[in-house]
Amino acid sequence: MADLDVGREVTYFELPDQQDYPWSLSGQLELGPVMLVFYRGDWDPYCNGQLASYARQIEAFEQLGVQVAGISVDPPPNNATMVGKLQLPFPLLSDPEGELARLFGLWDAGEGVAVPSIVVVDQSGEIRYLYRGSDFADRPTDEEVFAGLRGLDSRIERLTGGPEFQIGAAQARERSVRPDERAMDLDQLTTYYRGVLFTITVLKKRFEAWGRSGRKAFKELDAYQQMARHYTKALDDTVELKRSGA
Repeated sequence: MADLDVGREVTYFELPDQQDYPWSLSGQLELGPVMLVFYRGDWDPYCNGQLASYARQIEAFEQLGVQVAGISVDPPPNNATMVGKLQLPFPLLSDPEGELARLFGLWDAGEGVAVPSIVVVDQSGEIRYLYRGSDFADRPTDEEVFAGLRGLDSRIERLTGGPEFQIGAAQARERSVRPDERAMDLDQLTTYYRGVLFTITVLKKRFEAWGRSGRKAFKELDAYQQMARHYTKALDDTVELKRSGA
């Protein structure tokens, strides 16, 4: 299914979540539409920022009747740590060797991880929104994501048939191709993003002096700056959430 696209039917699958429990797409679709977040891994600061951002906006997703689930090559123990660190109210699923990402055409062969992507599936199994990142820092804005979620019906619906693609917890634990990278803690993540924002400010001042030739670069940096600010706030809110014990 390398030609994954809007309007096509999704392949039903079952993957283990962070607690080793099987998570079935068809089973979840019986409860409502699903947004699948394919991400690179727990070591990537942009993935951390993106997931924290969605977590802090979970009520907005719930109001639309949409369920969220993240997918990466990380094994369940890493996912359990990530859920706790970022206070995620949604599951993280393990696609240990990237087989599902490959099936969906969302695999970065050079990096050996999933391409940062969003796949929204309605209750009939039809893909209603798809975003493929062009690089490790390319993520859709919240406005784009929520625009893709509007108009989805949410109802209780019985679906028949089992998963066409299935991975168990033992395989996820033993065969993960996760890169040998160290996961960042919250303090490291917030420090990283403050450094990113400082660098962006410096570069924007330089590009302003370039006149017309710097306008396109300035526009790209502006969008990147908005994303970095948004992720910084989500991570700061996560720190406060953990401190308050909420």
